[in-house]
Amino acid sequence: MKKTLLFLATALIFSAVFAQEAELQEDIQNEFSAPQDEKSTSPLPFDFVLQFEPALYLNTESTLVSAPSPIVYPISFGLLWPNYSKIAVQPTLSFFMMNHLLYDGKAVPAEIENRTTTTLSFMLNIPVVFSFFLSNSRFQVWTGPAVLMRFGLLSPGVKETDSGWLGSAGEDVSAINSWFWNGARWFYFTAGGSWLYNLTSNLRAGPVMQISIPVGGLISDQNAQGMLISLGIKICR
Repeated sequence: MKKTLLFLATALIFSAVFAQEAELQEDIQNEFSAPQDEKSTSPLPFDFVLQFEPALYLNTESTLVSAPSPIVYPISFGLLWPNYSKIAVQPTLSFFMMNHLLYDGKAVPAEIENRTTTTLSFMLNIPVVFSFFLSNSRFQVWTGPAVLMRFGLLSPGVKETDSGWLGSAGEDVSAINSWFWNGARWFYFTAGGSWLYNLTSNLRAGPVMQISIPVGGLISDQNAQGMLISLGIKICR
């Protein structure tokens, strides 16, 4: 009899523990997931992200020796994972092109007639995204670290033997690339927001804006050279 009572008591305790654990897991899922009517019907737990976001590239150098702050045209591709959660990650890779010249040992934006390099720029951004689900849309804000990878190539029409700050254009190209990677000028921090409207059950689009802060440059050069401020459109599928 005692063994039977002990077995029943143990079974009741385990049943209560498992029920409480299941309830806790359900509460956590409800807390960090979108409302049921806002969830995507896609079988994938992530969204493909595409962004077109013209940006102002801040140039703090004098326009007497460099170009005014140019407008660049990044195109960004990425993933939002998970796509049903209030908290997610959104790794993206952006690409844009610029022209640079070397002045006083620094790589600065250049107008096309004065350029030394055509610079291929790739920004890898890995922010944390916070989503707020509304009746027919969702508002997102994010922040996180980013890496700006820049590769200066000798511009078309420019010869390595042409005159440059260090004596020749070829030497200037090497110095420009070294400047990009020295002093942690590649390290950025981004913050932004978007408002996406539900066009279909699996397609959303809306305005997006972002600021990319050159943390490494602020520390190394004590200025905001290379800050990017963008405004464009974001599409999620």
